[in-house]
Amino acid sequence: MQEKTQADYRSLATHFYATRLRGLPPSPKRVADALAACSVDYRPAYWRRLRSALAYDQDRRGYREAAERVRGVENLATKKGLPTKKKQRRVKEISEKDESKLFDYLGPSGDVELTAAVLMAKYLGVRPAEMMGVRVREDGLIEIRGAKQSHEGTRGADRVVAVPPAVRATIAQCVEALRNSPRGLTGVQDRLRRICRDLWPQRKALPTLYTFRHQLGSDLKAFSMDRVAIAYLMGHQATKSVDQYGDKRRGRGKPLLQPAAEADFSKIRINHLASKGLKPAAPEAKTVYDFGFDDSGRR
Repeated sequence: MQEKTQADYRSLATHFYATRLRGLPPSPKRVADALAACSVDYRPAYWRRLRSALAYDQDRRGYREAAERVRGVENLATKKGLPTKKKQRRVKEISEKDESKLFDYLGPSGDVELTAAVLMAKYLGVRPAEMMGVRVREDGLIEIRGAKQSHEGTRGADRVVAVPPAVRATIAQCVEALRNSPRGLTGVQDRLRRICRDLWPQRKALPTLYTFRHQLGSDLKAFSMDRVAIAYLMGHQATKSVDQYGDKRRGRGKPLLQPAAEADFSKIRINHLASKGLKPAAPEAKTVYDFGFDDSGRR
C-alpha cells in the first residue's frame, strides 16, 4: 500500500471516529455498528473505501480481531435495496476553450502543485495516485508506476511511454516541482474544484483531474488505436476497461503519447466484447503509429 493511501486511510478513520462515534472510544462493536448504519449516507464505492480505511486503522493499532470484524461488515443499503447517495456526474471531456481558460488562471496563481497535476493528467492520463510515481528516464522515456490498489492486488498497470521532446520537458518540470514540494498533491483536487466553481459558477458538473484522463482516452480512440495499446497507455490490465474512458466522437486530435518500444503488452487480458467493434489482437502484437516522433521522444 502506498504512503499516500495510508495517509488517506488514517485521515478517513480519524474523521469517522470524530463524527460517527462522537468522542466515544472506537471499540470493535461501535465501529462496526456505526459503519453499517452509515451505509445509506454514502455511495457504495466510497463506503467500501471507508471500510478499508477503518480496517487498516484498526490493524495499524494492533487490533487484528477488530480489523477482521470491520472487514466483515456488510453494506446494509445495498443488501436491503435501500436508496443510496447518487454518484456525482463526471465531466468526461474538456473543450480547448475551457482548457485554455483554466491554464490562463493557473499560470498567474502560483499553484505549482495543481498546475503540475493538471499537466500530467492532460499529457499522460495518469491517475492522481500515480503522479508521484512518474519518472523521466535518462533515455527520454517516461515510466509510470501503476496505482489503484485493492485487496486482490494492483489493478493499475505499470507502463513505459514516449512523448514529444517539448512535452517530455514539461513533464520533467512537473515531476521536479512535485518532488520538491512540501505538500505534494495534498489538497490539489479540492483546490481544482474551487477554481472551476469560480470559473464556471453556472455549471453543476465541473472538470476534474479525471476529465483530462477521459479526454486522453477519447483522443486515443479517435486516432483508431487498438484496445491493447489503449489499455496499456491508460494503465489497465484488461481491454474491457477501455470502455470506461473516452469516446472517439470527443477526440480533439492526435494524442501526444505512445507506448515505448519496450512496452510489455503480454500481461493485458483481452476480454472485451466483439460487439464493441474492435478486432482481437494478440497480446504480444504491437502497432507502429505515426505520431511524428520516435519512441525516445525525438522528432
